[in-house]
Amino acid sequence: MNNLIIKRSQIVEAELTGTLATGKRYHFSDVPAISRNNVVLYGIEAFTETQLTKAPSSKTVVGASTGIVVTLLDDQKQQFVYQIPYFTLIRNNNAGLIVMLKPRILNLTDCFVQLTDTAGLASGEVACFNLYYDIVGD
Repeated sequence: MNNLIIKRSQIVEAELTGTLATGKRYHFSDVPAISRNNVVLYGIEAFTETQLTKAPSSKTVVGASTGIVVTLLDDQKQQFVYQIPYFTLIRNNNAGLIVMLKPRILNLTDCFVQLTDTAGLASGEVACFNLYYDIVGD
């Protein structure tokens, strides 16, 4: 079965701020409803401005999908996804499929994106993701 049963989802952002630099970490913004280490992440997708021109915060979504890698950390601050290419997380690039993960409790504000190249990216843009999750204990 290739269809995802969505229990809960939330768009989250990592804003590219200041002078863009390769290797610099740009952390995910705090989302109080899911930043309390009480959510189990089981899927993720990313967007460029082609799929989502503006994020819910009204900031411009990144135009380039290359040059960005994503690292996710669990509630023990252990990296369980390390430098996965942003390009890989875009459904258009995956036959329309969401990237599924072994369910882990997420520590959202420790998660980050890094740049491997700044071409096509600008300060103030956001790397934008939809997280698919469930609440611990539900």
